[in-house]
Amino acid sequence: MDYAEFNATVNALRDGVYAGLPIVWAPGSDDGDAQRLPAPEAAAWRIGLDEDEGDIELDFRHFVATVDTTKVSALIVGNWGEPYEDDSSRIVGLLTEHAGRFPALRSLFLGAMSYEECEISWIQQSDVTPLLTAFPLLERLEVRGGEGLLFPPVRHGNLRVLRFETGGLPASVVRGVGDSDLPALEYLELWLGVRNYGGDATVADLGAILSGERLPALRHLGLQDSEIQDEIAA
Repeated sequence: MDYAEFNATVNALRDGVYAGLPIVWAPGSDDGDAQRLPAPEAAAWRIGLDEDEGDIELDFRHFVATVDTTKVSALIVGNWGEPYEDDSSRIVGLLTEHAGRFPALRSLFLGAMSYEECEISWIQQSDVTPLLTAFPLLERLEVRGGEGLLFPPVRHGNLRVLRFETGGLPASVVRGVGDSDLPALEYLELWLGVRNYGGDATVADLGAILSGERLPALRHLGLQDSEIQDEIAA
C-alpha cells in the first residue's frame, strides 16, 4: 500500500482528490438544472451544506435518488449543518440506514470541513462504530473532530486505514481502538491533541495499541500532536 496520500490527506482534499479519485460535489436537493455528472465509480462524492444552509437529510436522499450509489467507492461528508452545535449522529444514521445502497463503498471521511466552516476542535461528533458495523467491506475510515466522539470496541475484518483528526482525542476512544479487533488494519493515525480540547489520553491508555496484539497487519502507527509526545516516544 502507498501511504503517501494518507500522510497528506488534508492537502489532497484541498487539491480535489480523495482515495485517488477526483472529488465531485453530490447533487443537492436545491440544485437547479440537472448537472452533467461523472460515472459513479469515477469520483469521490462529497456531500455537505454551504454555510449551514439547507437540509443535509434532503440533500443526502436526493443524492441517493440521483446517483447510482451501488457503484460509489468513496464518500466524503462535510458540513451537516451547525456542526459546532449538532453532532454527527444524524448523518451517521442516514448512512447506516442506506448502507444497502452503497455495496461498493470502501473509503469514508466523516467531518471533512475547513476551519472556515468549523474549527476542528468545535466539530461535534458521535459514536462512529455503527458505520463499521453497517459497512463490513469498508477499508478506510477517517474522522475529523473529537468533541463527543465515541468508539467502543468493535470487530471489523476489512478495515485497512483508520484516522482520527482532532484537537483532542478522548482517552475512551484511544482505549476503544486498542480493544478492537482489526486484523487487516495497516495504517493507524491518531491526532491525540491537548487536554484543553479533550485530549486526555495517557501512555497507559495507549498500552493495547502499543502491544500490537490485536493489530497483526499494522505497518504505520501515527501517535501525534500530543502534549505528552516525549513520553509516548519513550
